[in-house]
Amino acid sequence: MNLTRIGCVCMAVLAVACPAQVEAAPEVWMCHRNAEHLVAEDAEWSFVQEHLDGIQFYIDRLNGYDEETLAKLAAMVAEHNLKVSVECGGTLDFGPMDETNGRWSAEHEMAKIAGFVDAGGRIDFLNLDGPIRRLMYSTDHREGLNDLDACVEQLIVYMQTVHAEYPDIEFFLLTNFPNWGWKGDVSYHARGPERMDWGDYYPVVEKALSRTREAGIPFRGLTVDNPYGYAIGTRPSVNLEDPTSVDWMGRIRELQDYVTGLGYEFNMIINDEEGGGESDAAFREGTLAFLDLFMETGPAPTRYIIQSWYVYPEAVVPETNPDSMTGLVRESIRRVKGMDE
Repeated sequence: MNLTRIGCVCMAVLAVACPAQVEAAPEVWMCHRNAEHLVAEDAEWSFVQEHLDGIQFYIDRLNGYDEETLAKLAAMVAEHNLKVSVECGGTLDFGPMDETNGRWSAEHEMAKIAGFVDAGGRIDFLNLDGPIRRLMYSTDHREGLNDLDACVEQLIVYMQTVHAEYPDIEFFLLTNFPNWGWKGDVSYHARGPERMDWGDYYPVVEKALSRTREAGIPFRGLTVDNPYGYAIGTRPSVNLEDPTSVDWMGRIRELQDYVTGLGYEFNMIINDEEGGGESDAAFREGTLAFLDLFMETGPAPTRYIIQSWYVYPEAVVPETNPDSMTGLVRESIRRVKGMDE
């Protein structure tokens, strides 16, 4: 009896019966302030339509569209089975700075998404942009809550109020990371008495994630806004003579490891502030450089959000224009998902 041959045959059978698990590629989402261009009659972005995973709208832009545009956007996301996220504020700094803020803010923002929902639109996620920071500090000479626990409690009320009306919507916590310190170290611009601008983000994210989970309304994950120049230390800092003296990418990775280690998803916004102020082509160049850097230097996020709130890119379509938003997203999809032209 040839035991070696039998062993090889058994291994071959096992290999067929138990194929290796292939890790799914990260999702790719797109966000541009002029989403209405995607539903114009001559809009050409068929590759992106087929391979894009999700689209994110800005809440005030969504609220400003007329009924016809909202219906077209709702039909578009349904036809292409896109996940839908809305970037909004969460607890709002222009609302009442007291124990009524959470409910007031939720009702204010639900009114802004109602038109899209009424037009047949589906919303899967709300990306809450800096809700703790909005309540923590004074704005327009108004006094903030100045208490982390109080801010988190109003955030919980906000999420519970939205959940009661839209039980299928999930939440991401979005942070503008360069404007925070991290574990006692400086923020990018090193302003304020502790040189951390808005403060230390570690206790903020720790408490926001733990308290919302305890309250039965957990976040789906964290979204990080940290444009390319801030990730590599090339943008001028207000107070740091040499921003490259801090490992900003290492800090992002530490935050990523912390969040994913707790079982949350991690979304990375990929864009370039410098290019966004120069031209469509410059934004594409810087954004793709950041994407390549993130892909080459560590674990993948749950999803990449290719996003611009800058002047550029002005062109949204066609995707055959490499410098348009959809052209940039097309190339991003190709790189992230390993697809040939």
